[in-house]
Amino acid sequence: MASEAASPSPVWRLAGIASISFGLNLVSATLEPALLGHKVIALFPDRATDAAAFGAITFGGLLVAVVAQPLIGAWSDRTRSPLGRRLPFMLTGAIGLMLGLALIASARDLVSLVGGLIITQLGLNSVLATWQPVIAEGVAPSQRGMAAGFKAGFDLAAAIVGRLAAAELVSRVPEWGELALYATIAVPILAIVFTLGITVAAMGKHALTATVVRPAEGSVREMFSVDLRAYPMFGWWCVNRVLFWAGMIGASAFLLFAARDIFGLSEPEAQRVIGQVSVVLGLALGVVVLPAGWLADRLGRRPIMFAAGGIAALGAGMAVADFRLIVPVAILIGLGAGIYLSSSLALINDIVPQTDAARYLGIANIATAAGSALARLGGGVTISSFSSVPGLGYQVLYAIVALCFLLSALVIAAAPRVAVPVHQATNIPSPGRASAQAGD
Repeated sequence: MASEAASPSPVWRLAGIASISFGLNLVSATLEPALLGHKVIALFPDRATDAAAFGAITFGGLLVAVVAQPLIGAWSDRTRSPLGRRLPFMLTGAIGLMLGLALIASARDLVSLVGGLIITQLGLNSVLATWQPVIAEGVAPSQRGMAAGFKAGFDLAAAIVGRLAAAELVSRVPEWGELALYATIAVPILAIVFTLGITVAAMGKHALTATVVRPAEGSVREMFSVDLRAYPMFGWWCVNRVLFWAGMIGASAFLLFAARDIFGLSEPEAQRVIGQVSVVLGLALGVVVLPAGWLADRLGRRPIMFAAGGIAALGAGMAVADFRLIVPVAILIGLGAGIYLSSSLALINDIVPQTDAARYLGIANIATAAGSALARLGGGVTISSFSSVPGLGYQVLYAIVALCFLLSALVIAAAPRVAVPVHQATNIPSPGRASAQAGD
């Protein structure tokens, strides 16, 4: 991919490469809160414990992502195959997540539900771990903000479509029975097949590239190792990511339970309301993702990420003051998240070494998974711990969310202004402008 990384790509190719993100995020948007929320409520009828159970189950699923992404990414970096380094893992992962979704939809006990979630997470992270380095390997540094903006745009489209479709279909369970759940998972399955085809086509001949840029040997410890002396911004990015992602997931993962507990809605009514709130959140994201990517290419990544944390913190603070302001809260958090997604992805693709991109990006996603896992486990425990006072648990949760957003802004502001080192591989060009931008 050296030649393509050195010269700009047409806009359609940037969009095509990023399109698989729509399918992957549609899976996540279908699972949470609608599908998994419905299953947990059915298995745990006690309202005092179901939010905590939901948090614990989704936390367990994310532990799989923490381990799987770096290992699969490093494995793909070392793979020799007629189908190239990335494509075999992407195809296998797509099949796995389809099987996992089917098991979740049909689950009638906790073991089946958790098993389906683990299989889904393994499949999803197999695709994600081997698709992520495509931007670092095949997109010019001056276009990575734009590519990240397309990815964020597909993410938000998936959030809107997935949550609306899943909420509407799951709410039909009283009338349709299990057929409603199978219809629910059919939406992301079709999307994965379609978007994976588009992404592979946009990758072109490089989808079948069999080049191995790292030696085949290496211990598990080496697969998780990071050279922070050569890439000091990597650590700061990870801390920022844990904090921002904990805030974002904490603000959204428990909305189904909040709609039920605070507004007194039935589960089907709450499913529909959360679908509508997700549209507001998605539209707020949509206003800023591409402009934020464009600005990140011109003003630097750090100022945009700092602004994102501040805006999201303001929104979460409004929820602490009055949870009934959920629509303006969703707008502000959505704006912050949209700004953050483009600039954060652009920065990490500036930082990672192109010769080891999949492994480094897999390790970087430990930060994403860790923030998400902490929010799910801690959020569920927080809500349940204060369940004796109606609504108090959600106010405490959003106070913690606001603090996470604020700390994420402070961390990125305090990060040292360092340049990304020039990559030494002779067959891969250095990131050019990116070496200056990463420390901005």
